[in-house]
Amino acid sequence: MRKEDYFLEAQQIKVKYDIMARKLHVPIRMCLQCRERFPQKDLIRIQCKDKKIQAFDGIGRSIYVCDTCIENPKLVKQLAGRCKCAKETHEEINSLLKELRADDR
Repeated sequence: MRKEDYFLEAQQIKVKYDIMARKLHVPIRMCLQCRERFPQKDLIRIQCKDKKIQAFDGIGRSIYVCDTCIENPKLVKQLAGRCKCAKETHEEINSLLKELRADDR
């Protein structure tokens, strides 16, 4: 086997391995409330912007919450504390969570 053939074969094997590795990778994220780890697609993504909680818009950092924890009444207080929101915004956060829960199902 020539040296060039060996090099070409090694490149082809590497490309096949890279494609296979990309298909197997599943991003894992942690729920804010229960601290359990889930695949990213199973979690609801929320973001804190200008001291308000909102649905993730694709830019910036985000917070993940699982389906079981989104119904927990302590989550509103925890999200407000994480985002440093005023107590008046608790109702807004609660309505947003209900809306996200309905959209997710």
